[in-house]
Amino acid sequence: MEKNNPLTHRVVTFLTREELEFLDKLEKDAIFSTGKHISRSKIIEDLTDILAKTRMDAIGITNNEELQQRIINAIVKMCQEQLRKQS
Repeated sequence: MEKNNPLTHRVVTFLTREELEFLDKLEKDAIFSTGKHISRSKIIEDLTDILAKTRMDAIGITNNEELQQRIINAIVKMCQEQLRKQS
């Protein structure tokens, strides 16, 4: 993310300790295996980009469990489509 890019926006979020530790683990895995740094922000940005490619929506979702299930279903569907394209 470019800090001076007028098309980017700062988003503040609150994460649990476990969520933060997971992002930190991904950062450390990348650094130790490749020497390249991947920031928490970049990980979240990439996850958002991937989710956007599923073209899912949140119509009718009333709680977090429904949202998580909708996300899982959208990712599974996208993966199945990719596998069909490869075969």
